[in-house]
Amino acid sequence: MNISSNPVLQRTRPSIRFVHASDLHLDRGIEGVTEGPSHWEQRLLDVSRRAAERLFDKVLTENVDFLLLSGDVLNAHLAGPGTLLFLIDQFELLAQAGINVYWAGGEFDSPDDWPSAFPLPSNVHHFPSNSLQEYYFQRPDDTGGPLVKIVGTSRNQPRRNIRTTEFSQDPGGLFSIAVANGDVEPESLSPRRIDYWALGGTTKRSTFLGNPRKKGLDGKPISLEPPDEQPGNRKERKDLPPGPYIVHYPGPPVGRSPKEIGVGGATLVEVQWGEDPILTFFPTAPLRWINDQITLGPNDNAEKLVDELRHRIKNHRTGQTDYDLMINWFVDLPPGPLASNLRRGSLANEIVTELRALYGKEERLTWSVSLTVLLPDALPGTYYEQQTILGDFLRSVKHYQTNSREIIDLDAYLPKDRTEDLAEQLLLASKVEAEEEPKDDAKENKPKFRQSLEQADAQQQALREATFIGLELLGGEQYKTFARESHAVMRIGGEGEKE
Repeated sequence: MNISSNPVLQRTRPSIRFVHASDLHLDRGIEGVTEGPSHWEQRLLDVSRRAAERLFDKVLTENVDFLLLSGDVLNAHLAGPGTLLFLIDQFELLAQAGINVYWAGGEFDSPDDWPSAFPLPSNVHHFPSNSLQEYYFQRPDDTGGPLVKIVGTSRNQPRRNIRTTEFSQDPGGLFSIAVANGDVEPESLSPRRIDYWALGGTTKRSTFLGNPRKKGLDGKPISLEPPDEQPGNRKERKDLPPGPYIVHYPGPPVGRSPKEIGVGGATLVEVQWGEDPILTFFPTAPLRWINDQITLGPNDNAEKLVDELRHRIKNHRTGQTDYDLMINWFVDLPPGPLASNLRRGSLANEIVTELRALYGKEERLTWSVSLTVLLPDALPGTYYEQQTILGDFLRSVKHYQTNSREIIDLDAYLPKDRTEDLAEQLLLASKVEAEEEPKDDAKENKPKFRQSLEQADAQQQALREATFIGLELLGGEQYKTFARESHAVMRIGGEGEKE
């Protein structure tokens, strides 16, 4: 491609097409599965690479002008030589097709992290860390001049906020694209006059439309430009009103954990001057996660549950031709014998094992990952007020639910030789040494609290479970009353996004 730093800004109305992708995480496999099908082990481990292959195939099939990568492509410190060579091979296929790549690195895939022993092809433009670099895209056979200004930056540190004030629109009016990895406040980007913000670094696909273009009586967009000026040959003007712009996160090409439900993919962007860009999602995920909730009544039994699970699987498998399914089942039912058997007995494992045997051996995998009974966050307030052993227990549990940053000390209840191991398995908070600081009479160094979001979620789930184990074991008639009068409900993320 001809990249010019001093473009001749004379051209006709442009029409460009590009693909925007991010968060490939080629160094990561599937997560959140403690037991998987042995016959599909390698297939699941290679899920990120398989999604990337579909992405690059789409770029070639669509014959776009260029590819934008908004970071988190891989962790260069963890990826092995095979992963690095795989990515280079994909870039070289694009080079043979004349397709450039503009890559803004994230925390671990900036140019500073890329190993020098694996040189990138010349069609790959890897933006520098913590500084801006501009490129002007021009088709090789186009004598009219550049079509697009692309400006970007990589980051090589945990800092996530993008310094958007440093970005500016092309003074000649070219369609301007900013490529970066991190967080922005979409509403604050209007003065920058960047047409398209190609961002990455999230597990959620999202789009923000700023300053929507006004339309005339005929329904067509009204241009903000003077009628006698074509883009690219006008002088810089600072009196123009803020123009329409798009802030877009395409999300990852595949979900790798139960928290990344729905359909992963990337975005094809088509731009015609004077019109709103058209963003088209295309799926790339060879595997999809689904969280599915089943509601049962007080008179339903295990047979009813299994019938409903099979019916749901049949519906999920309809149209399942090019991807595997990983399903987490959530059961909402009143407290009682069935709920107790599912939560504390072997019934849940037996049902999951049966579903795996029935649907986990076919060409398109349908794997039941887990089956969980939903629990409310807390019991009615009167249960906590009673002066009984149950009341004391419930108040103790509620204390830790309310004071989530307080460490739960389990050392006295765990085997001495396995304290650290079991505490880690329980995903509870851990103590860390306080940073050294001057001591005085009023202040002492105390251990600091360290807890990840995953640990916090696990801890709250464990405390909810403890609440109902306490009610079952200590409540007596109160548990039976609660089972009759209430229906435990806890919201989950839903059944996943639909295409």
